[in-house]
Amino acid sequence: MRTHLAVAVSLFAVACGPAGPADDPASDPTVVAPHHVFPDAEVTRVWNDMMGVIAPDNGWERARYIEFEWVVGREGQPPSIRRHRWDRWDGVARVEGSNAEGAVQVAIFPTADPTAGRVWVDGVEVTGEEAAPRLEGAHRSHINDTYWLLMPFKWNDEGVTARYVGEQTDEGGQRWDVVELSFDEGVGLTPQNRYHAFVNVDTRRMERWNFFRSAESTEADIDTGWADWNRYGPIEISTSRPGSSIGFEGVRVETEVPAGAFDPPSPE
Repeated sequence: MRTHLAVAVSLFAVACGPAGPADDPASDPTVVAPHHVFPDAEVTRVWNDMMGVIAPDNGWERARYIEFEWVVGREGQPPSIRRHRWDRWDGVARVEGSNAEGAVQVAIFPTADPTAGRVWVDGVEVTGEEAAPRLEGAHRSHINDTYWLLMPFKWNDEGVTARYVGEQTDEGGQRWDVVELSFDEGVGLTPQNRYHAFVNVDTRRMERWNFFRSAESTEADIDTGWADWNRYGPIEISTSRPGSSIGFEGVRVETEVPAGAFDPPSPE
C-alpha cells in the first residue's frame, strides 16, 4: 500500500485494503455500523471524529464504487493522467492511461489476483507474456493512486498499525492531532514506509501528511497538504495535494456500480 512520489510519474507504476462484502449490513443506509475501536484509544477518538465529518451515516461503508483521474502536472507539458474505476465490494479495478506514443492501455482485473485480469491496447486485447507485466503495472497504479486519494479512510485496513503521536501546534498556531500509520510485513507494495496523518483539531479533517521511507527515517521525505475537501456521494474527498504535482479530477462515488463501468473497451 505504501509508495512514494518517485513512482507517481510512471504510466502504470497502484494501498488499498480488501473490499467490504456485498452482503455487508453497511450496504443498507438505515443500518449504522458501530464506530471502529483501535487498540490506541486516542486514535479511536480522532478516527471517529474524522469519520463523523467526512463519512457521516456510515458513508465509507456505503461507498461501493469510486471513479477518479490521477493527474500529475509536468512543467511545459500536458499533464499525465490515469483514469480509475473501483468496485470496492466485488474487488474489481479498471485502470486506463496513455503511453508516450499515445497508445491507450486499459486493464480490468480482480484486485486480489491481478494476474487473472485482462488488458487492451488501443482496443485490441493483449494476452500471454505481454499481458502479465501490463497487469502488474496497472495493479501497482491502482494501489498507489487510490492510497493518495483515500488514505484517511484506510487507517483500519488489515495489517495497519495506527498510533497516536500527540497534539502539535504549527508556526501559524494551528493545532493538529497526529497519528502514525505503519504496516505489517507483506502489506501492500512497500510495508517499510510509514506516514504521519495530521488531523485539523478544528475541522476534524486530515489536511496534511508526512511520508517516511522507512521506520528509521527521522525526517519526512514528503510533506504534502490535503486540501479542497468536497462531498462526493456518501463521503467527502480531498482532491488537491499542495506541495506536490499531484491532483485529482473527475471524482465520482456511488453506492451502486454504474452499468457498463467494467465492460471491455471498444476496438478503435
